[in-house]
Amino acid sequence: MTVLYVQGTRLEEKQRISKPMVKPFLISLGVLFLLAMHYFQHNPGGSGLELSFNVMSWIPFSFAIAFGLLEICRQRTWRYSRLTLTLLTCCLLLTLPVFYPEANGENTTNRLLGLWAGFLFFVGLQQFSFTVKQRQRMLWLILLAVWLQALFGWYQFLLMEPGNPIGYDTVQNRPYGIFQQPNVMASFLATGLVLSAYLLARIPMYRGKWSWLQLLPLLTPVVTVPMLVVVSSRTGWLGAGIGALLMLPYLCRFAAKAQMRMWLLMVFLGLSAAWNISTTTGWAPKEDRVSLESARSIHIPQAFRMFMKEPLTGYGYGTFESAYLTQTAKWHQIDPEQPHGMAALDHPHNELAYWAAEGGSIPLVALLLAAWAVLGRVRKARTGTQLALVGLFFPITLHTQLEYPFYHSLVHWACFIILIYWVDNLSAKYYKLQFGFARYFRLLVLALPLTVTGFMMTTLYSGHMLTKYETTVPVNVDYLDQVNNPWAWKNRFEWDLHLTQLQLGTATDNPALINEYVQWATKKAATWPRPALYHNLITAYQALGKEQQAEQIKQEANFLFPNVSFSTQAQSIQASNTDTTPKLATQ
Repeated sequence: MTVLYVQGTRLEEKQRISKPMVKPFLISLGVLFLLAMHYFQHNPGGSGLELSFNVMSWIPFSFAIAFGLLEICRQRTWRYSRLTLTLLTCCLLLTLPVFYPEANGENTTNRLLGLWAGFLFFVGLQQFSFTVKQRQRMLWLILLAVWLQALFGWYQFLLMEPGNPIGYDTVQNRPYGIFQQPNVMASFLATGLVLSAYLLARIPMYRGKWSWLQLLPLLTPVVTVPMLVVVSSRTGWLGAGIGALLMLPYLCRFAAKAQMRMWLLMVFLGLSAAWNISTTTGWAPKEDRVSLESARSIHIPQAFRMFMKEPLTGYGYGTFESAYLTQTAKWHQIDPEQPHGMAALDHPHNELAYWAAEGGSIPLVALLLAAWAVLGRVRKARTGTQLALVGLFFPITLHTQLEYPFYHSLVHWACFIILIYWVDNLSAKYYKLQFGFARYFRLLVLALPLTVTGFMMTTLYSGHMLTKYETTVPVNVDYLDQVNNPWAWKNRFEWDLHLTQLQLGTATDNPALINEYVQWATKKAATWPRPALYHNLITAYQALGKEQQAEQIKQEANFLFPNVSFSTQAQSIQASNTDTTPKLATQ
C-alpha cells in the first residue's frame, strides 16, 4: 500500500480563502429586505426621509456599504472593473453642477448623498468574491421582500377596515404596501414578477424532479399578478407586461419545458384570480386608470422645454420647483393656451428631464453614458440572456421615466444597484489597485454606519414628535421643543414652528410674531413656493394692516397659481401643508 504525503508540497489542497466580511454583508442585506424596509411610522407622506421605511432602511444599507469598504481595508486592495470607472466618471459629472452659481446646494444634498451612497454600495459589492449561491442569494432576498409586500398589499385590500392603525384608505382601496404610493408598489411587484422567471430558469431540474426551491418563484405570479391589476398602475402594468415578455426567450432556452409551462400557467392563474376578484366583489379600475390621459403629458414636456431654454447650465440644482413655476407662469401669461404649472411639483416625474432642467447638458450626458455602459455589459453577457437582463431592469427603469422611485424608495435604488452589479459580474474583468491608506480609511468607514444610525434614529424620533404636535388637540408646543433633528425635517419643522408664530401672533394681536412669520415666509417662498404659504402670507399682511403688500402677494400668487383662488377678503390661516406632495404622486 502506497502512502502519498502531500503536506508542504504543491499537491497539498489549497486553503480556503478567508472571507470574514461576506457573511455580515449578506446579513445587512437580509435585514434591509426582510425587516427594515417594512417598518411603518405615521407620517404626512412625501418622499425620501419623510417616509419612515426609508429612514429605517438607511441603517442596514449603511452597514452594507461599510462592510464592503472594510473589505478594501482588509485586503489593502481596491477591486474594480471598467464599469466602475465609467460610473465614477458619471457620478463626478452629475455632481459638478452643484458648484454652478445658480445651484442651491442645501436642497441638493440628499440627492447627491444618495447618488454617492449607491456608487459606494456598488464598489462594496465588487470587493467580494461571492460564490454563485451567494450572488443569487441577493436576488432571492429581493424576491422574498416582494412576497412580503404582496401579502401586505392583499391584507390592505381584503382585510383592512376603516379606522385602521396605518390610515389606509379603504374607500379608494388601492393597495400601496409600505410604500404609501401605488406606482412604487407596482414597480416593485413587477420587478419581483420578472425576477421569479429569471431565478426559476436558473434552478436545475434533475431527472424531471421538482424541488421545494422552485415553489417560491412558481407561486410569485399568482400573488403578484392580481395585485398588480388591483393596484391599477399603468406603470406597473407596462413594466410587468413588457418585462415578462422579455423573459420568455430566456425561459424557452434555459429553463426546463415543465418549468416554463408551469410559470406561464401561474401567470394565467394570476390573471384568472384578478378576473374572479372583479366579478365577485364588483371591483373595477377607475376610468382614469385605463386611459392614457395623464398630467405627465403636460409637465414632462414643460421640463424638457426648460432644458431647451437653458441647455448649458440649466436653472440650477435644487431650484426646479421655483424655476418651473416661474417659467411656466411666464409662458402661460404670454400665451394663455399654454398650460400653467402644477403646484408643489418638485420633480417633473422624469429622471432625465429633472437632471437636465436643473443642471443642463452635463448631467444629461452623464446619465446617458451610464445607461450606455450598463447596456454594454448586457451585450457582452452570454448569448440568449441579453433580453432577460434587460427585462430585470425594465420595470424600475420605466418607472424612473414616469415618476421618481429612487427618491420615494431606497429599496428601489438598492435593487437597481444590485442588478447593475449582477450584470457586470457576468462578464467583467476585474483589476486591482493597491490601497495604502487602509488604517486611516478604516476609521472613517467604521464611523459611517454609526453616524448614519444616529442620524436616522433621531430622524424617526423627531418625526414622531412632529406628528404628535400636528395631531394633538389642543396644540402642545412642548412637542416642537423635543424635536432633536430639525435638519431631516427642515420644511415640515419650519412650517409647524412659524405657523405657530402666526397663529399666536394673530390671536394675541402681537405684530412682532407676525413680522417674524412674514420674514420667514417671504424668504421661504423663493425656494419653496406653495399655495398655502402664499395664503398665510396674505393673511399675515392683512393682520398687520398692510393691505397694499397683501395685494402684491396676491398678484404674485395668482401669477404662479392661476388655478388657485386667493380671495381679496380676509384670509384664514391654512394650518395644513398637505400640498407638499403633488396629487399626481397618487395616480
